[in-house]
Amino acid sequence: MPNFISEDDIEQAILRKLNQQHGFKLLNCYTADPDNLNDRSNRTDNRDVIFVDRLKAAALRLNPNLPETAIDKALAVLTNKRYAMSEIAANYEVDGLIRNGIEIDYENAQGRTEHGRVRVIDFNDLSFTSDNAPQNNEYLAVSQLWIKGERTYRRPDILLYINGLPLVFIELLNSFTPTPSAFSLTLSKLRSAASPPPGSTSFTGSESKTKRKKSIATRLKNPALA
Repeated sequence: MPNFISEDDIEQAILRKLNQQHGFKLLNCYTADPDNLNDRSNRTDNRDVIFVDRLKAAALRLNPNLPETAIDKALAVLTNKRYAMSEIAANYEVDGLIRNGIEIDYENAQGRTEHGRVRVIDFNDLSFTSDNAPQNNEYLAVSQLWIKGERTYRRPDILLYINGLPLVFIELLNSFTPTPSAFSLTLSKLRSAASPPPGSTSFTGSESKTKRKKSIATRLKNPALA
């Protein structure tokens, strides 16, 4: 095993484990030009972190008895930017919608108003398959996705998605970086890069910097993940 393990080595090792052992599909979204939306994410705006097409497909799959208009209404509530809310309040509200479902009123085929709840993740069956067999939840590991902030871009090493929702942020550094330096470098990156657009932090873990730092420390202590 080489003494030096690069950031890319660690990234590829993590992606292999996610794919081979945990059933994650892999999507590399790297483009040389951050403004290039031809990055396989199917986004229409590089400020977005939610993969709306995958989210809607999952919602339709998990709520077969609800009309598409009800699904659209619920997803509009979930993806609302929440500009007036603090990051903590926005995270708390979105967490509740993901865990408990989105309550909506809609018109049925007879024109009567009904009440429904739209699920976006199946928490009753979190299993995965490694043979591309159908499953309720889609697990996706996305690497090198450009995200436009208020003044510049960020490109997280890995984002973990469930049904089009980015729920885990992973930042990596090479194996020669001492842990204190890793903390400083990562915090410097976060501070020098502009914050993502208001509301998107609900899905990128705005209040979990401590968890991110612990994640980096873990990877530095255990760099050989392959």
